[in-house]
Amino acid sequence: MNEKNLEVKINENDIVPAQVIKVNNKTITLKTEDNEIITVDRPKSTIKDKLFLKTMIDILRSGIWIPVNKKLKQLLRYDWFDSLEEYQFL
Repeated sequence: MNEKNLEVKINENDIVPAQVIKVNNKTITLKTEDNEIITVDRPKSTIKDKLFLKTMIDILRSGIWIPVNKKLKQLLRYDWFDSLEEYQFL
């Protein structure tokens, strides 16, 4: 397989704001503006991060909206003020 086949195309319609509605050790459940429920796996890069779950719980309590890729079911490291090419997933 060449690299072009491995690339995942990011459609900007797949990036949506969502509110965290449930947090546990393995998954984060979010609700979009259209009331769609999305469950994402906890990013592997955060397994040893002691502040990640505390931060997710703070986000849940505050009710703020965070960017999520609903197609790939991934949280974004940065918000949508950055250009689409600069999005990085956790």
